[in-house]
Amino acid sequence: MQISDDSLDNLRLAYERTALAWMRTSLALIGFGFAIDKFFEGRGSRAGGAFVLSPRFVGITMIAFGLIALVLFTIELRQFRKRYPAVPRSMAGFVAAMMAVLGILALLAALLG
Repeated sequence: MQISDDSLDNLRLAYERTALAWMRTSLALIGFGFAIDKFFEGRGSRAGGAFVLSPRFVGITMIAFGLIALVLFTIELRQFRKRYPAVPRSMAGFVAAMMAVLGILALLAALLG
């Protein structure tokens, strides 16, 4: 099936919006998770209390979910590229990789800090 140039442009732009939504959600999860962990770090919340409800656990979980969302986006990006090889490449994958590095650093800081 042949796709017109206008259709390819529309498809690419729609995919760019979807990619931005994935990355925005991932960045929010990573950022808020790190902020929650660091905000409560010096407030004595690490000792005592239920582990599941501790701010540290919630923060680390949010960071991990952000990283998982980036992995899911990468899988979706590969499937999209397989199905529509004629669509011009986007920088979304590169930006997602940079965000994954940021997320891994945030996760390490939360786990080791």
